[in-house]
Amino acid sequence: MTELMPIAAAYATPTQGAGPMLVTLKAGLFEKHGLAVEAQDRGRAQSVVAGLMAGELQFGNLAAPSMLRMVLNGEADVVFLALGINQQFLVSRPGLANRKDLAGARLGRSGDGAITDILTLFLQEQLGQEGIAGTTLVPLAGTNDSQVAALLHGEYDAVVLTPPTAIEAQRRGCHLVIDLADYGLNYSLGGIAARRSYVAAHPDLAQAFITAYIEGLHRYRTDRAFTVSVLQEFSGRSDRSLIEEHYDMTMPGMPKTPYPRTDGLAKALRVMARDLPAAASADPADFVDDRFVRELDERGFITSLYAS
Repeated sequence: MTELMPIAAAYATPTQGAGPMLVTLKAGLFEKHGLAVEAQDRGRAQSVVAGLMAGELQFGNLAAPSMLRMVLNGEADVVFLALGINQQFLVSRPGLANRKDLAGARLGRSGDGAITDILTLFLQEQLGQEGIAGTTLVPLAGTNDSQVAALLHGEYDAVVLTPPTAIEAQRRGCHLVIDLADYGLNYSLGGIAARRSYVAAHPDLAQAFITAYIEGLHRYRTDRAFTVSVLQEFSGRSDRSLIEEHYDMTMPGMPKTPYPRTDGLAKALRVMARDLPAAASADPADFVDDRFVRELDERGFITSLYAS
């Protein structure tokens, strides 16, 4: 029996973004491709990138903005190898049911430069361009759950949230007033990343990891019951119906072939250029390496998964 190669991988949060990687793990697909993967919850994207740079991790599942900032600041040389899930909503408090109600709204902003922070800045700018004026930014703190409570108490009028928290807020009378997918910002701001030097030294392991991941993405897409169970296990949510709704909400638009995308990265870089001059001239293509997905696509591997 061939000995498995030990691999340390991490994710930023055990919610939707890490879903395909966790399904890959639980389905035994990394082992199928010769890898013994240990998956770690690092809590935030910056910690995943730091682990990659320190050599503690070989692969990471994370959202893009924090990684982009660290690369532009010269702190990292990490690139995306495959696309992941990101599906965020601007969630408004009860009584603000549509876009026009957002005129003059107070938008909660974390200010940490992470994905929801960048999306909040993007939306404020976008709403202004659409003639919805007078929005202001107010400090946001605490966990997603406490942010929902603050929203219900009127501490701010709207906040960017991720399922399943966004669904919980909706069940409590809030409104999913804007789907960021309307601006092409779903499945475009995160995924599987690795350090350039590691990929250059170990292209065979990178190919094995991405091959397993794509098989896991297929399992995610085609086995709802298994995927919901995995998401429920790692999220710690007791309400299975919440995870089922989360799954159904994030499936539309999910690509079968997860090429890392540059369009969402370009929008994030434009927002980041407000306080990071290097972002203004950055080429989004410099943050992706799609050769491993392309190889599988061009030889028909991905098509064969869905044909069977």
